[in-house]
Amino acid sequence: MRFRDPASAFVCALLTTGAVLPGSARADEIARFHHKQWQAECGPDYCTLLPRAYPWLALMRSNRGGPWVLSVEGGMVLEMAPENGHLEIDDRRVDWPQEVEFPFPQALLDGAVIEFAPEEEGFSEGTSLAGIKAGVLWVEEQQGGVPPARMLTWRQPDWAALEVRAREITTEMCEDWEMSSYDDPAGIKHVEGHPEIRVLAQSCWTAAYNVGSNVYLLGPLLDGVEPVRAAGRHLGEDHYEFGLWELLDYADGFESHYKGRGIGDCFSTDRWRFDGFVYRLELGIVDDDCDTKIIPRVVWPE
Repeated sequence: MRFRDPASAFVCALLTTGAVLPGSARADEIARFHHKQWQAECGPDYCTLLPRAYPWLALMRSNRGGPWVLSVEGGMVLEMAPENGHLEIDDRRVDWPQEVEFPFPQALLDGAVIEFAPEEEGFSEGTSLAGIKAGVLWVEEQQGGVPPARMLTWRQPDWAALEVRAREITTEMCEDWEMSSYDDPAGIKHVEGHPEIRVLAQSCWTAAYNVGSNVYLLGPLLDGVEPVRAAGRHLGEDHYEFGLWELLDYADGFESHYKGRGIGDCFSTDRWRFDGFVYRLELGIVDDDCDTKIIPRVVWPE
């Protein structure tokens, strides 16, 4: 591999210390890297940098460039919203503004520990920063090299507002009668290990035994990546609409089903798996002969 800048040589040196450096991701492929306490993934649209042990915060950057985007997650013990606490690096409070680009803090690259501390007495959440600098350099190498001016913005998605926006899209795409009674009562769901995004399903139509749903991924706005977007992607095409479905444990996958009204009618069932950026078709089973013989064809994605 030929390197374009000194940062690349630094990442290369990490190979001798246990880092994993795959080639750059082609379309619809995922490139992954990890070093010490941090792991990075690059997909077709953007890259994500997360703590390996307990990812309560995420750093993202669009493949089009632009600033790094920081988001933190609300956990079971502590709701990590800026109004409830503040970030500290090595026990020193950092007051970074939200929705404003500012120079990437050197302390975030050179510090030992980052922590979210509550304003009132209670539990805090922290993680080691060992390995984050290598992850930042690796991501930027995947995206074309270290930017002239590395910038950061702290962006906490307004999940309620994004849910409203998803409803507007659903109303535009689906039947014009009220379908919200079929929605999953749990509403927006966390995707295990990914504090930067949520998954949301909203009902779209009913027919025979089927309830069609639009499934969305919600997250912070990135250059070229909308905060409300289709949850599924297959053969390069985005998919909003799915049949009867259920989220698997930890929302790392879901199942979609279609069936006719009669006992021997055609049916199909698909299983979609989350790859870190989008849900992709993992397995499809189809019976399209409608001959009362359930002898399905298994369709494996390429």
